[in-house]
Amino acid sequence: MSTALDLLAHFPAGATPRAEQRRLLAGLDDAMAEALEDPAAPRVFLVEGPPGVGKSHVAMTLARWSGDAYLLTSQKLLQDQYEREFGGELQIVKGRDNYACDHYPGARVPTSRGLCRRPRGPLCQCPYVRAKTAALGGPIFCTNTAYFATLRHWHAEHLRKRRLLIIDEAHNLESQLVSVFTVAFPREQMQAWFGAALPRLPSADEYRPLLVEHLERLEGRRAAIGRELEALRPPEIAADDFLRMPPSRAEQELLAQRDELEGALARLRYFVDAEDQEWVVRYPPDPAATLELVPLSVAPMASALLADTAELTVLSSAYLGHRAVVAECFGLAEDGLRVFASPSPFALEQRRIVYRPVGALSRASLPALEPALFTEVAALLAAHPREKGLIHAPSYAVGARLVRDLAARSPLTARRLIWVESAQAKGRALEQHRASPSPTVLVSPSLREGVDLPDDFLRFQIVTKLPFPDLGDPWTAERRARDPRWYALETAKALLQAYGRSCRHAGDHGVTYVLDAHFERFVQRYRTLLPEWFLDAAEPALRARGPERFAD
Repeated sequence: MSTALDLLAHFPAGATPRAEQRRLLAGLDDAMAEALEDPAAPRVFLVEGPPGVGKSHVAMTLARWSGDAYLLTSQKLLQDQYEREFGGELQIVKGRDNYACDHYPGARVPTSRGLCRRPRGPLCQCPYVRAKTAALGGPIFCTNTAYFATLRHWHAEHLRKRRLLIIDEAHNLESQLVSVFTVAFPREQMQAWFGAALPRLPSADEYRPLLVEHLERLEGRRAAIGRELEALRPPEIAADDFLRMPPSRAEQELLAQRDELEGALARLRYFVDAEDQEWVVRYPPDPAATLELVPLSVAPMASALLADTAELTVLSSAYLGHRAVVAECFGLAEDGLRVFASPSPFALEQRRIVYRPVGALSRASLPALEPALFTEVAALLAAHPREKGLIHAPSYAVGARLVRDLAARSPLTARRLIWVESAQAKGRALEQHRASPSPTVLVSPSLREGVDLPDDFLRFQIVTKLPFPDLGDPWTAERRARDPRWYALETAKALLQAYGRSCRHAGDHGVTYVLDAHFERFVQRYRTLLPEWFLDAAEPALRARGPERFAD
């Protein structure tokens, strides 16, 4: 019989475990103890907890118990959240661009272009190196998943095997690994590196011999950049004196080109050698389009990541989906996974869904349905004149049109809206929303997750369109063709993430409006795919709309 690990004894100080956290940790205690004693026992644990369960405290409990953990998040914003909540208990490291080189304090030079990255630059202890060294030597190495995978695969960083790997927001793991391994050539890079845009070929395999021919050329370009960097130092200035001067704009641009080229070469060599894997070509007809060669499956990469990184792995999210689908996606044996799921800790009246369909929204139907959609959004804003909210737009293009339409209807409404025009603008927009005493409303297609807006920061939200993955994307279309379950599951995960913005703790409340008529059919068709804590809000919403059309 396995010996209990007493995980609760490692719960973060100053917080009291909630009932849901206690249940999850009790189950994990038994399962992890068994895994440590029996090599044949499952060693990958899926932890599913809806918003309000406090998954970050569960993750920190496990990390503190292990004393030797990698804790990976999907976004830098979530790293910041861990740092705010748990401070010095973990060691956080981000990419070089997030740190300023302290050798040039007045020049605002990132460490990626700093002293140690310049030709003949010495090894140094810049803020980035200090953060990474502390993380490598500390008990809890916390970073974002994409950066961690990049260190392992493209920078040949030695990351020793630890006792525990925790991947928070693990529903994003596949997409993040796909991004890490994708070979991408923007048009301007192709022009600079190959002399012209690469041709459009029907399959990824046909690019392999073409790109093999270019490898030597790219190696030559990298060497040429090295010579150009050396030539920037005037001969009359000693190397040490030159390094004391901040790098010029020209030098920083060359350093950036060198980094881009080294990253591209690493990915390109992997693609050339990975003849046993399937790849998809993403190359839109736009003359300025980027050529991307995308791995269809990340199963071999994911299984290697989990096996090589730690003895035990915890994948945590609000919802990850059926165990069989997760196992297949990540190249794992289904019987090597154990699932621990929690119900919602919130009463239904705190997290209601209201279904107000304007039509079945799709790429084809949107132009005709936009007037009705925008009118309904305007009506909902009018119904919440003194409350802050969030509008999940279908896309940046539709979101921009929605903002213009609402502004034309009412200047007062226009003053409430905070349009998040890009993923990069997210942080600034959230700060503005939180700081404003006005009933501001965020509008964006990119705020479904990684956003904490408790209490009066969000009392209502509007899901304008179900977040189906874009079938206009060749990778998505091929992925669905291979496994229709995957497409439905990705839609469900995105929908649940959006729903989870509305109620963040026991004293909180918020309402979610769904305007897409696809919602009814999706819930009915994929009921077995959806967790009970979502269905107990979705089904009353559908009954309220038309009880004769919806039955248990």
